[in-house]
Amino acid sequence: MNSKPCILFTAFEPSGDEHAAPVIAALKRQLPDAAVYALGGAKMAAAGATLIERTVDKAAMGMSAIGKVIEHRAIRTRLARWLENHAVAVHVPTDSPAANWGLCKMTKAHGAKVAHLVAPQVWAWASWRVRRLQKWSDKVLCVLPFEPTWFAERHVDATFIGHPLFNESLDGESLQWEGVSFDSGQPKLALLPGSRPGEIAKNWPLMLASHQALAKRYEDLHTIVAAADDAAARQIRSMTPPADQTPRLRLVTGQTEAVLHWSDLVATVSGTASLHVARHGKPMVILYRASPLMWHLIGRWLIDTRTFTLPNLIACGGPKRDSSQHIVKEFVPLLNRDPMPIVNELRRLIDDEPARRQQIDALHQVVAQFHGHDAGEEAARVIVELMP
Repeated sequence: MNSKPCILFTAFEPSGDEHAAPVIAALKRQLPDAAVYALGGAKMAAAGATLIERTVDKAAMGMSAIGKVIEHRAIRTRLARWLENHAVAVHVPTDSPAANWGLCKMTKAHGAKVAHLVAPQVWAWASWRVRRLQKWSDKVLCVLPFEPTWFAERHVDATFIGHPLFNESLDGESLQWEGVSFDSGQPKLALLPGSRPGEIAKNWPLMLASHQALAKRYEDLHTIVAAADDAAARQIRSMTPPADQTPRLRLVTGQTEAVLHWSDLVATVSGTASLHVARHGKPMVILYRASPLMWHLIGRWLIDTRTFTLPNLIACGGPKRDSSQHIVKEFVPLLNRDPMPIVNELRRLIDDEPARRQQIDALHQVVAQFHGHDAGEEAARVIVELMP
């Protein structure tokens, strides 16, 4: 058995790979001789972790639900064998709580401390899951500023470390040059339909219909769709009529930050994308199409909050059951296919300058809560403190 205490990261989605990488890099600076292992991806390996297994590849993301369950059971079996030969001092489960709960139980049984990187969103739905954190977590490293208070009220030790998205300032000049070929005109609308096939399939038709309605109203409107990668671009293109039927609509790939810098306003899916928009200080509408049947049968009973989007959650200081403190109009969950409520809100942000300015000022206040934090360095310091 390798008796040298080591640190183990476990991540199962690209977002986990992204969150863990700067923490691993910071650990390597703070503890150069530390042995850091990971179930994860290329970014974690590049940061200095020794990969036990690749668990965030696109191929795994495309598995069926049954396939994922079978594969995860196999991963747990292989990790159990690995634990028999390695002394894990600190386990850092990153994002993906459903995939990580069982692994936390395993590593705790082997005597490891557990520090969750990115708090499981138990404050949003099925809050009874907080009992798992009380049982299997020594520390929760939160990337949203309201989370430590929520967890403290439930006897879970949690610390706000900041968010890696805000670690570096935007380079406006560079983004300006990157978008030099983008169309001019007013207003300039950015559409962010998401990166996963399912969310694109649900939300792109509504965004497309919104553009078409606005294009009839505003003769000089120019719209750019920001595709996250080539696969997303192919899917969006396959769902979009020919150019002669969609005037003043352009699709670009891998240039989301440049598109946001160029834009006057944004329609985005719910999720981290909304924080990217907030970082640029651009007024926005947030939407996410959901199944009416699943919402009424399951979602409305499991989900404790009626505040779903990150800018509103941060502005409100946590989950709320009404929209009175919202700073951004959110259509989440969106249970019908009618684009007009989205169109009307975008029109309000175009035509009503005081409303635009009010939202922009509120977004600046949201972003200010992340200033002075470096997520990688702060998380690494906590992990070092947990080492024996």
